[in-house]
Amino acid sequence: MNISTIPAPPEREQWGFLQDLRQPEPIRLHWDFQAPLDNTRQLDLRPGLTFLNRFPDPEELLATAYQDGLRFLQATGLPSAGPVPLQLQQEDLPIPGSYRLQVTATGITLSAPDSEGLRHGIFFLEDLAAEQCAPALPYGTWERTPWLKNRISRCFFGPIKRPPFNRDELLDDLDYYPDEYLNRLAHEGINGLWLTITFRELAETSFSPRDPLAHQRLEKLRRTVQQCRRYGIKIWLFSIEPRHMEKDDPLLLANPEFAGAFSYAGTHCFCPSSPQAQQYLYESTRDIFRQVPNLGGLINISHGERPTTCLSSVAATADHDIDCPRCGKIPKWQVHANALGAMLKGIRESNPQAELISWLYQPQPIPERGKWTFELARNVPEGVILQYNFESGACKKQLSRARLGGDYWLSYVGPSASFSRIADGVSSRNGSLSAKIQVGCSHEVATVPFVSVPGLLYQKYAAMRRHGCSSVMQCWYFGNYPGIMNRAAGQLAYEEFHDDEQSFLLRLARPQWGRHAQAVAEAWHHFTRAYENYPLSNDMQYYGPMQFGPIWPLHLKVELLPLGPTWKPDYPPSGDCIGECLENHTLEEALLLSRRISSEWDRGLRILQELRPDFLDQPPRLLDICVSAALGCQFRSAAHIFEFYLLRRELYLGHSVDRSALLARMRTLVLAEIANSGELAELCRQDSRLGFHSEAEAHQYCESRLLWRQELLQQLLDTDFAAAEQAVAQNAPLPQSDFEQNAPTYALNSGWVDGDTLRWRIDRNDEQDLLVRFEARNLPYSNDVLTVCLLDATGTCFPWIINVPRQGEPRQLHPLAEVRTSYQDDSWSAELHLPSLLWNRDRKIEPRYVYLHRTVSSHDNPNPPYHYDWPPHPSFPRIRLNIYLYQGNYCGRLLG
Repeated sequence: MNISTIPAPPEREQWGFLQDLRQPEPIRLHWDFQAPLDNTRQLDLRPGLTFLNRFPDPEELLATAYQDGLRFLQATGLPSAGPVPLQLQQEDLPIPGSYRLQVTATGITLSAPDSEGLRHGIFFLEDLAAEQCAPALPYGTWERTPWLKNRISRCFFGPIKRPPFNRDELLDDLDYYPDEYLNRLAHEGINGLWLTITFRELAETSFSPRDPLAHQRLEKLRRTVQQCRRYGIKIWLFSIEPRHMEKDDPLLLANPEFAGAFSYAGTHCFCPSSPQAQQYLYESTRDIFRQVPNLGGLINISHGERPTTCLSSVAATADHDIDCPRCGKIPKWQVHANALGAMLKGIRESNPQAELISWLYQPQPIPERGKWTFELARNVPEGVILQYNFESGACKKQLSRARLGGDYWLSYVGPSASFSRIADGVSSRNGSLSAKIQVGCSHEVATVPFVSVPGLLYQKYAAMRRHGCSSVMQCWYFGNYPGIMNRAAGQLAYEEFHDDEQSFLLRLARPQWGRHAQAVAEAWHHFTRAYENYPLSNDMQYYGPMQFGPIWPLHLKVELLPLGPTWKPDYPPSGDCIGECLENHTLEEALLLSRRISSEWDRGLRILQELRPDFLDQPPRLLDICVSAALGCQFRSAAHIFEFYLLRRELYLGHSVDRSALLARMRTLVLAEIANSGELAELCRQDSRLGFHSEAEAHQYCESRLLWRQELLQQLLDTDFAAAEQAVAQNAPLPQSDFEQNAPTYALNSGWVDGDTLRWRIDRNDEQDLLVRFEARNLPYSNDVLTVCLLDATGTCFPWIINVPRQGEPRQLHPLAEVRTSYQDDSWSAELHLPSLLWNRDRKIEPRYVYLHRTVSSHDNPNPPYHYDWPPHPSFPRIRLNIYLYQGNYCGRLLG
């Protein structure tokens, strides 16, 4: 099976959705002009409207909203300059962004204190008209106030400024913010968009000159700010500052007081606790915000993602002292305050209206956090908004067991216990709190523009309001395409939650689905029930088949090929080590949950598909159905893949099993996947958004890849399946892969294996436990780590990966092994005890493959100057998030 022949994804010039986003969204009403009206309850619009605009707008920021309103009026077919007055006026309502709409027998009055309020009042009036069955409006008064002041999203296709492409949107000439795209975002309640910058690429300070490309970047940034401002949308800069520094960084060499504690990356954290350091941060933000007027603010990851200040030397779950001569003497919250206070001072000096959001990015999938985290929340500098991931450290009961997850969850409502404690700390000082969430989609399935589960958003936003949130960051790189989830979030930002979830879903559906709103709300309810079963597991998000399983090859023979990160475009297709996505669940549990998702999702999908004939002239609604159908294919594929590898394990390792029946069922699954890939390929022809992953900046699946997979699976049936079926018919052993035949072997209890600076052995005791022992000669490097990786025979369990440092605590993805270390003058040793109860003494899932390696390095040289692994390879495996330096097909076999 040659997986290297996978087609390349479409080039950026072929992304059809770019053209779609430049087109105005069609307006379709559900009015019956012949319907009888009740003049005691409704204002008849059939005579026509006349605009009476008395709202002051000296900068003409509302011109685009007025144009939108006129286009809507033209689409209604009502006479222009009619007798029904629509008056727009300024009124001193207490909350910025609010509005009041009054409909009486004498006309319509829309009032707001500012341009943002009037803009969203116009959009509300359009939606109110669109949800009616006749050209009339009900009498009444609607006063709506946003409890979320900042509602920040991102460009769906904007460059991420990271490898492998390293594109910078401020250095190219592509228009990422066309008018109609911005108009749709404004309609959906979004009033902020973020894009990535670094201080040194923009700012000139007394410590550093301006970058040669800064003028080009600043000029495009100014144009972007002005373009978005026309739609009531502010541009927010996103940064991870101050940046950590290499030892030979010119800025550090010229300013040695900037050097703080060593970071986990082996670099110097930036120490913000000297007057010079605070001056540098102040000058940086002052200059950027002076160079670019009207910026909304700065979102800065102050802890997490990358090292920043000396606080980064302390993990979110730790509480040890900071190894810095300045920061080590003050409370940890003061380190944060020193940096953020200087940055806010610079921002406000140049733009008093701009804001600063400090984001603590702490995605660890455990509920515990260091005490300093909550002390920091109680000591945020005045004027700084503290942001925390709403779901970080999530805990949810699934299949009668508590499961822990990290961040970026749509299927889990939240908040986590950590967020709640952060919220309590912020409220104790009357501070401002922002929630980081995912609105459209998340790492769970980021290969579709959105997942239609507005009921989950209703629950999430209700909880956000209870916890005092006043701002929201609605997405990371993905989860931001215009559509039903953005619309839901925009409406929920004004929601008072007097009605229940079902009533909200009906209101949400009516403007676009008309008389079918009840059926659509029911479909969304099924989608919500389905999606709640998504396995709460970080590695299911990062490596699982929900995202683009329909292009995964299937392997009948055991190859132990790795799974690729779902957000990376430069990995080969995922292999057969299905256990790599199962750090929180067994394979059987993943199969059960994915079947629940798929079956319940299909119930909702059938409802939408029955509506299709009534919307053949409404392409946006057909595309909504198309997206839900694509998700149906993805969920179905995940269930098939989990079942396939569960059956493969039984086929190879089961006792007294009917191998013919197992192969027959596996063949049926392969045929189903051939059909599934074909169905999704047809959907891709209809919708260019499908398969596009905004963080990958590429399509992870597309029509050509789906057709390629169909051919690959047919080859599998014609070759490997045919050979296996013949072997079973002849009662012969199943054919083995080249990997299985050629993998180096180690016999348990066979004694020591000698390397040039260490030796090791693996034994099985009478209790069937495994004992792994290392003895290593000391090397002159500060970091010295021994790692053992163990894997079951068919790759269906999460690998046992245990890192044992010479100094510090052992690190395990699952802290199940007992580890003892000892030290001598010239050597050190480690003994790892893995009880057989970890795999229930089940020979089908016990460790049968091993990969061992030793890495040594220093702060001055993070690259390994010494390399040892067994089996030996020219280089270590490519490191993967949460999986580290491990790869199944690097392993040797354990015998005995």
